[in-house]
Amino acid sequence: MEPMHSLPARVRPPARPLGRVGFAATFVRNPLATIPEAAYERDALAFGASGRALWITAPALIKAVLLDERDKYRKLTQIRLLSPLLGRGVLTSEGNDWRWQRQATAPMFRTTGLGHFAPAFGHAAQSTLARWRAAGRETVQRVDEDMTRATFEVIGTTLLPSPDADFAAAVQGNVEHLQRHAGWDILYASLNAPAWLPRPGGTAKLRAIRALRARVMALLQARKSGRLPEADDLLQRLIAARDPESGAAMDDEQLVDNLLTFYIAGHETTAKALLWALYLLAREPEWQERLRDEVARVAGTGPVEAHHLERLVLVEQVVKETLRLYPPAPMMGRQAVAAGTLGEHAIVPGMNIQIPIYVVHRHRARWERPDAFDPERFAPEREKTIPRYQYMPFGAGPRVCIGMSFALLEAKTILATLVREARFAPLEGREPRPVARVTLVPHGGMPLRVFV
Repeated sequence: MEPMHSLPARVRPPARPLGRVGFAATFVRNPLATIPEAAYERDALAFGASGRALWITAPALIKAVLLDERDKYRKLTQIRLLSPLLGRGVLTSEGNDWRWQRQATAPMFRTTGLGHFAPAFGHAAQSTLARWRAAGRETVQRVDEDMTRATFEVIGTTLLPSPDADFAAAVQGNVEHLQRHAGWDILYASLNAPAWLPRPGGTAKLRAIRALRARVMALLQARKSGRLPEADDLLQRLIAARDPESGAAMDDEQLVDNLLTFYIAGHETTAKALLWALYLLAREPEWQERLRDEVARVAGTGPVEAHHLERLVLVEQVVKETLRLYPPAPMMGRQAVAAGTLGEHAIVPGMNIQIPIYVVHRHRARWERPDAFDPERFAPEREKTIPRYQYMPFGAGPRVCIGMSFALLEAKTILATLVREARFAPLEGREPRPVARVTLVPHGGMPLRVFV
């Protein structure tokens, strides 16, 4: 197979800002497709009919919003979007309520203690390989579905075990219902539309939310009643957590909020990173071989273990370059609650500040060949030159993703195991289209040719 010299799949930005009707129609299909060409070249760009919204891409401006002046900006849109499902958990709370929940969950994700999860990562990869082998030596596989299944297996055997054999399928089925009309949900949240306003898919969304929360509540009650044995997992730590100021524990609804947050966010983002990595490698046989050689040299034919991971340098470079081109969470927003300035722009309360991470990662003034797949840009010496707020697949500032280290180790282990034992090639005539649906998904899925 010869390397493909065309650029990998990307969003085609409009040449100029869209009008109000065009913006809304395009936003529902793919919010990323509303961001014009100029945003990929400038530090900041106003948008919206009144100019009371701003895309920012400059590292200094992003740092101001997420760190230096963070008290002036809040996550109001994200909370409106996600709180119907995730309530007031660690992702959708602020202030002291957020702070103590984060402190309660942080110990599970300390880098020094993550190595013992490596066997679970490897087992999930081997389960995937076994399914592929059972299907035949050369088949077309939906690797988007396979990676979701693998990462859900990891969550279910490490942080949040469930005795319900159908739990993963039920959760994923309902998540897919929620994603189907996510464009409308994001638009309504951005416009601060009232919750009662009818929207496409609204009834199905409510049913999916109720079903998801009922499933997780049943898991919680199984642990509390003793039907699910106690273990030193995230579920037990959340039950035992106490607010250091009040001494209060989380009530059952807030426990469900956090369990759902980790179930969905904890596997969904890693699954998306892996499926995009396999897509990129399918287009680049030379990089497949380089990774295969590295894994064989470092880990031999045995399991990829924790002590191997720091020596899988090329695997890590591919993971990081995948996260640059296809950040699983492609957009981040804040809303101003105080007046100020960002660069040359005056900020007034209520202003919508959007950080399009997808665009930040492909900015033409800050990246060489920004749309090209080039893992060498993350070679150790070159990576040191990348400003912190220019590359942020896990966010940045105090609210950087709590599971970042866990996700990177998981992605490296699974990718290394798969690439050593399988080969991948694109499906003729099938080019994916990246679409923002809270996470960055390939429209229509990701079928690849798989050789095992």
